[in-house]
This record gives sequence, structure tokens and C-alpha cells, in this order.
Amino acid sequence: MSISQQRIIIFSVFFSISVCLCKLTCKEGHSGPTYESLQAVFDRQAFRPAVNLSNPTVANISFTLYAVLGVNEKTQILSTFLWLRLYWHHEFLVWDPDQCDGVTKISLPIKHLWSPDIIVYEFVDDDVSQACPYVYVNHTGHIRWDRMLRLVSACNLEIFSFPFDVQNCTFTFGSYMHTIKDVRVSPALTFEEMSKNSKRYLEASGEWELVDILGETSILQFGIDEWDIITFWVVIKRRPVLYVVNLLIPSSFLMLIDILSFYLPPHSVDRASFKMTLILGYTVFLLIMNDLLPSTANGTPIIGIYFSVCLALMVISLLETVIITNVLHHSSMKYQQVPNWVRVIILRHIARFICYKWPQDAQEKDTSDNVNDGSGLRVMQPTSQTPAQQPVSPRGTAAVPELQQICQYLDQLHVHVTSLQKESELRDQWCHVGYILDFLLFRIYLLLISCYALVIIFMWCYGAMLNCTSPTPRSLVAALEKDLFPYRQVRPVKDFSSPLNITLDITVVGVLGVDPISQTLTMLIWQVLEWDIDGLSWDVQECGTEKVSVLRERIWVPDVHIAEFMEEDQSPRTPYVYLYNTGGVFDDRPIRVVSSCKLDIYTFPFDIQNCTLTFGSYVHFASEIRMSQGSTAEDILQESREVFETNGEWDLADIQAVPFTLSLGEDDYSEIKYFLILRRKPLNYVVNLLIPSCFLVTIDIFSFMLPPHSVDRSSFKMTLILGYTVFLLIMNDLLPVTGNQTPLINVFFSVSLALMVASLLETVLITHIQLSSSHGAIPDWLRTLVLQYMAILVCLPPLKKKRTVTVFLNPSATGTGVSEPASSVAGVVSVRGPQELSDASPAEKTTQDSVLEELRKLSRHLAAIRVQVDKHFQGNPSMQEWEMIGRVVDRFLFGLYIIFITVTFITIIAIWIWNNSYAA
Repeated sequence: MSISQQRIIIFSVFFSISVCLCKLTCKEGHSGPTYESLQAVFDRQAFRPAVNLSNPTVANISFTLYAVLGVNEKTQILSTFLWLRLYWHHEFLVWDPDQCDGVTKISLPIKHLWSPDIIVYEFVDDDVSQACPYVYVNHTGHIRWDRMLRLVSACNLEIFSFPFDVQNCTFTFGSYMHTIKDVRVSPALTFEEMSKNSKRYLEASGEWELVDILGETSILQFGIDEWDIITFWVVIKRRPVLYVVNLLIPSSFLMLIDILSFYLPPHSVDRASFKMTLILGYTVFLLIMNDLLPSTANGTPIIGIYFSVCLALMVISLLETVIITNVLHHSSMKYQQVPNWVRVIILRHIARFICYKWPQDAQEKDTSDNVNDGSGLRVMQPTSQTPAQQPVSPRGTAAVPELQQICQYLDQLHVHVTSLQKESELRDQWCHVGYILDFLLFRIYLLLISCYALVIIFMWCYGAMLNCTSPTPRSLVAALEKDLFPYRQVRPVKDFSSPLNITLDITVVGVLGVDPISQTLTMLIWQVLEWDIDGLSWDVQECGTEKVSVLRERIWVPDVHIAEFMEEDQSPRTPYVYLYNTGGVFDDRPIRVVSSCKLDIYTFPFDIQNCTLTFGSYVHFASEIRMSQGSTAEDILQESREVFETNGEWDLADIQAVPFTLSLGEDDYSEIKYFLILRRKPLNYVVNLLIPSCFLVTIDIFSFMLPPHSVDRSSFKMTLILGYTVFLLIMNDLLPVTGNQTPLINVFFSVSLALMVASLLETVLITHIQLSSSHGAIPDWLRTLVLQYMAILVCLPPLKKKRTVTVFLNPSATGTGVSEPASSVAGVVSVRGPQELSDASPAEKTTQDSVLEELRKLSRHLAAIRVQVDKHFQGNPSMQEWEMIGRVVDRFLFGLYIIFITVTFITIIAIWIWNNSYAA
């Protein structure tokens, strides 16, 4: 046995004997123990105050929850303020009150006394509360330390039932270093008393109220060591009145307006613009109340689902309105019968299901023979008919040509009136189809809103009944050897030319945040360093212990740092390390790491980040300190996943470790690089970004069905663009910001907005084409490009010319000089009538001439009316071609929309699948 080892053993024996035989002394005339005797105790501050190191020190813990300062759902953090009280026994601080003028209690500074390293395992930030530097010491050696603790802890927050949620957060108290052989913990009060005291003193709770405090004592086993811990479950309930008044009630008002909008007649009111404005108002409402909604990647609150469903129902009702408006105003629907399957399903079964009745006479068909069943072809007198073929009167004389012509005009006018009546009947039938669909969606609205109201009321009434539990880990042990302290300034090696091997292990506990602007990663890790002190050892049997805990500041500690560190370490202080009888040192401490990380957010929110933590000595070369890896990367990953907390929107996908030698000139440094693969949970962004954006793009796609000649489609699209802009403003905080590159989702939003603007410009052009009073001739290149090639590309048939033929029978036999209006109408044929009767008296001829003159005037007026009716039905050929160009361009842009959305969805789904497969 070496001389140093003999000195250690002798010192330990004499120290134990002296402690057992002495108490604090008092002087006559002075109250309390003397300063000299107290100073002797202060000098032993680095040792656990136990006469026999094999006996554990018992620490009694109690706390009062004074305030709930805040809950951060995104980072899964609970901020509270506690009044913490610790009791433990100091076996060297004992005196006789009778000898000390009856003094039974004194206050001493805690910095001069040994104190148990009790921490809360769920901490994620440094304690910034006011320091409490003094403790009370009883004459029996019992110490009471009252202190304030601002605790920022990890908590697994379940926000599905927000704002009627009940949270159960865990506070696990225990020693970080001392095992159960050195430090035991137990509650100073019963859990019921702690809960009662907390409810009595709870202040500044804001939106939270304390439901209960539960707890249990347990033993945490980690490897071959055990730690004594106390687990408290703090159950708090949210006060929902603020969210009911500011979120649910206004949302219900807007939904009520949308429900009542079904009573607006779509054929006479621009209901689509009304609903689009309502959706815009709902989006602005969500923008205003965005700060009240919690955001987390673990799950979506039911109130978020409620808002999404409300928005989806508004979008569906808007799309249904667009379809109904298209049905009522599009010219192609005016001459189409309602299909039989529509009659059976909608007009019969669905109408009966929703108790809708409509007039029976509206279903009757007009059986007039003058209507050509909606074909658009009006058959007049053939041009091949000659005067000899005209009807003959019973007397054998030819009928008067003017009377025949009048009859012809009246028949044609009757055909037009009958056609208009038929169109009105068909339009009424399609109107009833739209009304039935309106009523059906109206009842679906009521059903869904009623179900959601019942669910919300149920959660409000029974939300406080929720109760769940969740545990957590850790503690370590301490004692000391005095002769080691003078050598803490130098490396503990016999030969300075020999390198000291440092074994490193880490455990990733939680990811606290990722900042793409500053390119930093904030996380919590447990760092374990192990090394050997040359020449240090003792006999377990002689010294009575295999390991002791010592203050870290009293021995030499390697300057291992993280190369990517960006800020000061704000983790809680753990002052002790373990010293084994073989000379091994075990240093375990938590570190709050704020490190630089090159973040690649191109595939946001399906991105996977690879961040590096490089551990190594800052000063010592590789010839002096050599870093080695303690556990394999697979073991580190498995252990990290078991204790991973406060992950928020991030999952730990993989960990890789590589030994590395850094060469700077002639000097080499030994390092270990850890590559942390983090995967973002995309659910929150899919629900709040992609799905609403797809809703708005879908609305823009369906807006192509709005007929621009009867609905102000440009105003509708302008409102939609405004709504999309407001939506992007709402979700701006969810999008990452970095100067390196633009995320793919931002490109998607920009292209979507560009397509909306392009569709608006196209709508303005089409509206000008179809509603302008005069148009020039269509250029040949435009007619060829659009009406021939592009029309075939978008599957639109070419424009068909109408085949209406109008026949006028000799209207100008009188030579009145009135020009024939029929001459301006294509397809008009003038036919001479039969010769007038020559066998008539002069009086009869005069009377007959007067009658014929009146008939000719009447015939000319009817001819003018007929020409105007023909113009109305046949239209301007140039105008029809311009309208056809508008339809082709409309459908072409619609096809571009479909292609873009399809490619985008396939890309997003592929990236999502790749993201999940990488995690698996």
C-alpha cells in the first residue's frame, strides 16, 4: 500500500472518531454555538454530513404551488412558481441547548453547508427565481431550507379537448448524483395536505385552476444503481370562458349566417359572392383569434377540427352555389331535359327524405307540336313551295297572299313564345333540383352543428373528470477524499507525456426549439464523462464504501466542450461527481445546448434535419486528452427514445457517432462527432396550411363554372384572392424564414396565388369579350389557334351554325317604296304571289285595295318583329365566335389548374411518404 493511501485511511479513521466524540461548543455569556465550532463544520462543507458514510442522508420534501405562470403547447412546457421546503439531518451540527443559553435554533448561510442536490428531473430551463441564502438549523442537527423556485418543466400536454382540457404534469424530485445508498427522499407532508395548501395560496393562475396534487414515492433503477425519487402529479384545468366568448360564439354567428344564406334565391341574387365574402370574413376572424389557438404537432385540438369543418362546410356550400348558379344561368342547360336518374334520386327520393314538395304542374311537359324538343331548329315554310301549291279556298280561288304571310308570321312568333315557355319550364325544373340540394345541405349543416355543439357541451361539463399519470427518472451519489483536492490544478496522470482517456456518453432528452432564422438548435442532453485518476485507490473493506461523491470544483475536470455551442449553458447546477475506489471518476450532468445547425427547410413541413454536436477538449491536444465513445450509437438512440421529452413537433429519427481528429496546423485535437437526425411532425402544418389552401384553390377551380355573362365572376375571384392573402397572413408565423432557400410549400403558395391572379385577368378578358357592345373581326391566327387547335386540345366541339330558314311571301306588291326588312336576314326568300282577280267592279276593287293596303302594313310590322326575334335567337356570328374563344381559354386554364394541383398533390404525398419511411 502506498504512503498516500495510508494517509487517506488514517485521516478517515481519525476524522470519524473526532466527529463521533464532539459536539458544537458554547461559551458562557453567549447564546448559541461558538464561531470556532461552527467554522469547523463549515470546513467540512464538501463532505456529506454523515458519521458513517454507509448510512444514507434522508431529505424530506414538500412544496406549495403558488402560481401557474404559463403553458406553451408548442414546446410542451409548463411554467410554475413553487414554495419549496427541504429538510435533512446534519450529524455534525448538534449542540446542547442548556449549555447554549437555551438556543434551540439558529440560521446559517446555505453556501457554507452541505446540501442535497435535489432537482426536478423535468426541468428544461434555468431557475431565475430570487435566491434564499439562509437555512434554519435545529439543535438536533435538522435543517430546514425554504426557497422559491420558478420551475420551467417539460409536460406532455394533451390539447385535443381544448379549451376544456385538463392537464396532468409531473414533477419528479430526487438527487441527480447520489444513489439510494447515500441520499433518500420522502415527502414532508401528505399529498392531500400539499394539495390543500396549494389551493389555498394559488394566485396569478390566469386561465388555469388547480384540480389536485397526487404523488407517490418510488425507486428508479438504472443499470446496477438505484435512486430514490418522489413523483408528483399536478392536475390543472383550463378555464374555458375566454375561448367560448371569443372563439365559439363568434364562429357560431358566422355559421348561422351561412346557414341562413341558403334562403337567398340563387337565380336572382349573387349568392356566390355573398358566400365568398362570408368565407373571407371567417378567415379574418381566424386571423384575429389565431393567438388564442394552441399549436402543437402532437395532435390537433377538437376546436381546430371544428373550425376546419366549418370552413369546409362553407367551401362546400359555396361550391354547391357555384354549380347551381351554373345550372340556372348557363345557356347549355336551357334546352336540356332533367335526366331520369336526377328525377329519381333528387326530385323523388331526396325530396321525399327532406320533406320538400313542389308544384305538380311544373313537371308537366308542353306537348305543343310547334316545339322541336329543344333542338334549337325552327322549321318554316320551305323555299321550294310555289304559289300554285298554296292553299285554295273552298270557292276555288287562291287565298290572299298577305293573309297567308300574316299566318306564317304568327305561327313563327308562336314557335318562339312556346320555345321561351319551354325554356322557362326547364329552368324551373333545374331550379327545383338546386333547391332540393340546397335544402339537403342545409339539413346536413344543422346535423353537424348540433353534433359539434353536443360534443363541446359534453366536454365543458365533464372535462374535469379526465385523469392520467406519467412517470420520469434520475439521481446520483456523493462523498469525498481530502488529499486529492490540492492536485486539482493538473491532469491526474503519473506521466505528463501519457494521454488521459476520456469516455463520453450522451442521452438526448428533448428538442426545445429550432430557429431557421439564426440556424440554431436548442435541446437538452445528459452528458456523462468518465476518466481515471492515476494512483488513486482504496480498500472497500477498510474504508466502508466503494464510491463517494465529491464536489466537482474540488477535483480536476477535463475542459470538454461542444464546438457548435452558441450561448451560455443555462442548465441547473449539479455540483457533485462520483469517485470510485479504483480511481475512476463519473461525471454526469444535464446540459441545455444552443448549437448552430445548418437547417435545410426546402421540403418543409416534411423536412429532416441533420445537426452535429462535436465534443472535444478546447485547450488540450490529442497527445494529452484522447476522446473515446462509451456506448454505441444504437444504444444511445434507444436510450434517448426511452426518455425523449418536450419533443413538440420533432421526432428523434437517428443518431450516428464518428471519432474525429481535428488538425489545426501542427496541432491535433481528439473529438467525437454526433449526428442527430431530427424529423418534423407535419400534421399541424398539413391541417393548418395545406388543407385550407387546397380549399381555396378548389373554390377558384369551381369558379370557372360561373357564367361570366350573368354573374360578376371577376368580383368573386378578387374576393377569393383577398381571402387567400388573408389566409397567408394568418399562417405567416407557421412558415419558416431563412435566407438560404425558399421552402417548397412557399413555392406552392406563390404559384397558387399566381394562378389565381392569372385566372382573374383571364376572367376580366372574357367578361370584356362577352359583355362589350361592339367587337372587331377575329384575326385569322387567333381563330386558327384557339377555335381549331386549342378547342381540340380542351375537347370542345366547334361552333355550329343555326339552320333556321325564314320565308317571306311577296310583301311589296303595292309598290309603297318601303324597304323589306327581311332582306337583311340570311336565308330569306321572296316569292311572288298569284295574280289578282280581274273580274271585280270598281267599288269592290277600291274596297279590296283598302283592305289589302292595311294587310300589307300589318304584314310589314309583323315582318319587322320577326326579323328582330330572329336576330335575338340567332345572335351575332362574330360575338358567338368571341364567346367560343372565351370558353376555350376558360377550359384551357381549368386544365392547367388540374395539372398543377395533381402534380402538387403527388409531390406532397411522395415527400410525406419518404419522410415517414425515413423515420421508420
